[in-house]
Amino acid sequence: MVEPMQIAVRRLTRDDAERFQALRLHCLQTAPEAFGSSYEEECGRDIAEIRSMLEAQPNAVFGAFAGDQLVGLAGFAVSPKAKKRHVGLLWGVFVDPAWRGHDLGRRLTAAVIEHARQHVDVLHATVMATNLSARNIYLGLGFTVFGFEKDALRYDGKSYDDEHLRLDLR
Repeated sequence: MVEPMQIAVRRLTRDDAERFQALRLHCLQTAPEAFGSSYEEECGRDIAEIRSMLEAQPNAVFGAFAGDQLVGLAGFAVSPKAKKRHVGLLWGVFVDPAWRGHDLGRRLTAAVIEHARQHVDVLHATVMATNLSARNIYLGLGFTVFGFEKDALRYDGKSYDDEHLRLDLR
């Protein structure tokens, strides 16, 4: 097993598209209740579309690599609407269950925050209200709760509540 300090966190490039898609599909199967997208919606995405998404600026996706293996993800996106370009979104944070406990969720989120500081004034995130480990990471990095959404997602007949978070980067 790779030691935690040997796990590199870096921005993904178009060359990482296949690894991104494989881990993204894995996360949607592993924790379907935690994401707005579903496996069924994402499994047919063309690799050229994913490459293009990974190249989009100032949007970015960061990955945690144990050697050549992509084991964690966190994304950043900015609205294309002019009046909303000052607000970014942290999305798709996931660490493969086999690699949890190595502080990768915090490291990936911190990488997104540092990138976001160069592009937006405020960073938003959404966390499933019962996901205490993710919630604790976000709150520990300075996010504050600004809203609660009951029944935000529904999967397999069960509803899940979300908390809406914000981090002021000014």
